Amino acid sequence: MKLVPWKSKSVASYTPSIIGDELVSFQREMNSLMNSFFNRGELVIPQMLDTSFYPSIDLKEKDNKYLLDADVPGMNEADIDIDFHNKTLTIKGEKKSEKETRDSGYVCVERSSGTFRRDIYLDEDIDQNNIKAELKDGVLHVELLKKEKAKESHKKIAIQH
Repeated sequence: MKLVPWKSKSVASYTPSIIGDELVSFQREMNSLMNSFFNRGELVIPQMLDTSFYPSIDLKEKDNKYLLDADVPGMNEADIDIDFHNKTLTIKGEKKSEKETRDSGYVCVERSSGTFRRDIYLDEDIDQNNIKAELKDGVLHVELLKKEKAKESHKKIAIQH
């Protein structure tokens, strides 16, 4: 590989074969690195994805309200915290699970936990006194009523002398 002064050539002046050769070389190095990492004998990787739980959310807007559904399987009311402040609905929670397997000669206990936080900004004024939440069959249902907009009124203003 030749050293080329920075200002003497642009990226466009490199031929496709040189760029292709560099990419193939990079691919080989990455393959080698990944193979050396994962081929260490009996490598057991725990369920890392369970440590960060991020529930899916559906948000629907109806005429006078928002309806939110969040998937939170295996959680109960004590695991979930819901807050509304400055037009933002915040749903926080912590999911914990423990699984024990017993067989002849061994006992295996696996634990996992993870926390999440979802902030949903709503561009409407919400009636904070009428927010309802319900947890049923692993789905959190939240209903947020919009504040009624002030009716436009018309008033004639007299000019004073």
